[in-house]
Amino acid sequence: VKMRKIVFAGSAKFYKEVLEMKKELENNDYNVMDYPKNINVNIEDEYKQAYERFYESLSKTDDLILFNLDKNGIEGYIGYESFAELSNLVVKKIQEDNNHKIYIYKMPSKEVGCYDEIKHFLKLGYIELFK
Repeated sequence: VKMRKIVFAGSAKFYKEVLEMKKELENNDYNVMDYPKNINVNIEDEYKQAYERFYESLSKTDDLILFNLDKNGIEGYIGYESFAELSNLVVKKIQEDNNHKIYIYKMPSKEVGCYDEIKHFLKLGYIELFK
């Protein structure tokens, strides 16, 4: 059985929680390729390199977990960058008809900007809630 590669998307604010989940998944034969890290967004080169490295990981992963915990009083927060990363894999899944698994950690509240799109992606089977 081939070890599945996985990438975490989401806010770097959840860094500690992601590391806990990373350990758990690695104990269950997943290769965690990338995850949100704290970077200095004011240092343009650092931000650009992290961004490009992350999309490189996305292009090679088998699975994605959008780790959307509650943030700023919003349940299941999904930022625009995270939605772009998730959408990137949804498009790949459609074009390549691959068996990527795309998970969101929890259902976002209606306050989240991409709530309707997430609902449609779930209904169409492109993504699923993480269990």
